Amino acid sequence: MGESEARVADAFGEPGAWGECRPGGRGAFWLRVARLFPGGQPWSRFALLARRAARRHLTGPVDTVVWGQRLRLFPDRSVSEARILFLPRSWDRPERGLLAQWARPGFTFVDVGANVGGYSFWVLSLVGASARVVAVEPNPDLARQLRFNVRVNGAQDRMQVVEAAVGGTRGTGALVVDPRNSGEGRLVGAADSTGAGRVAPPTIPVRIVTLADIVRDAGLDRVDCLKVDVEGHEPEVIQPFLSDAPRGLWPRHLIVELKAGGRDGQRSAGLEAWLAARGYRLALRTRLNGLFRLA
Repeated sequence: MGESEARVADAFGEPGAWGECRPGGRGAFWLRVARLFPGGQPWSRFALLARRAARRHLTGPVDTVVWGQRLRLFPDRSVSEARILFLPRSWDRPERGLLAQWARPGFTFVDVGANVGGYSFWVLSLVGASARVVAVEPNPDLARQLRFNVRVNGAQDRMQVVEAAVGGTRGTGALVVDPRNSGEGRLVGAADSTGAGRVAPPTIPVRIVTLADIVRDAGLDRVDCLKVDVEGHEPEVIQPFLSDAPRGLWPRHLIVELKAGGRDGQRSAGLEAWLAARGYRLALRTRLNGLFRLA
């Protein structure tokens, strides 16, 4: 077990309690400064400077409150965790704004490729006790972190964590995780094979399920919003489900990572056209995501 893996195991082991890793000293000071600035330009420039100062003193784990939710985060392990910790007002701000308009009491949210659960905990903050969230994450470290944060918020009856990858068929697979950014995990397939002289990256064995499995096992009779962020494999998650599921189970809203350029960009463009042919209208396009509403 490496040093990073050992830190993760210690951070989420029992009887660890949330609050034991609250920041102090200069790290806490610069964290407060970074969060003082409102989201958007030009304030984000000043917030980024404060974040840079805070990161010198906060390497994680860090216990913090974001959007009213208790979270334990590793800002030095993941890009998303750092942004959520230091710049929660700016993190995916347009997406969260539209999601806030969609959310209603009883909102059902399925988060495929949940990472540390930024979107899932945002939904909990919006809807409260009536929310129903299913967070799906194949990385064992991130899944463990999700379960810990669900537990410390007492949200076990509202948020379920499924440790699995989602694909077109059930089975087993191998997950490649960027050592510099734990949130970037990608299933290895034939198209990802290494060329001559290249060393294959280390992988993690994972269980693969379908989106239909997720919906069935969670006992969902509707999906108000589906978010899919699986590093270019979004079509394999969405298309089989919409092709086979009754229309009553089609998500009313979609948040889908859309790549630009290259092979993944072509796949994203094809998926966008495929969704449009089935009645999904683009409500918002950001740098990373497309947000769709079922007409």
